[in-house]
Amino acid sequence: MIKINSTQVVSKELRKVRHFSSIITKKLKSESISSENINSFTFEELTDINKILSLTDFILTKYEHKKSMRLILNEFVDLITKSANSLESIDDDVEEMLISSTAEISRLKSIQHNFSKKNDSIFNENKLENEANSKNSK
Repeated sequence: MIKINSTQVVSKELRKVRHFSSIITKKLKSESISSENINSFTFEELTDINKILSLTDFILTKYEHKKSMRLILNEFVDLITKSANSLESIDDDVEEMLISSTAEISRLKSIQHNFSKKNDSIFNENKLENEANSKNSK
């Protein structure tokens, strides 16, 4: 079963970006934000960071489905790889069984041949005895 967690990851990243963006937007609107890191930036720096965060938000939103597609393809490749490995294993097992069965078939043919020889020998002995008996009875 294919499990996709990329939506959660992207949503988490988007939340972070949007959170930082909202902090900067608030800072741009009002100088009363208590965050020490943000307070050290100038208005122009905050504007630049806000633009970057807005672009990041846009890009993450626009290409969110690409991560899902990548995860699906990774799962698909893993599935194909496992299937191929399984088939190789089955192929090896079948090859071993074919070799084994070929040896057993040869053994059975040998037994059959020996049996046929014994039967022929017995049949020929009986035939000779019958011929000898019929000559003697005449």
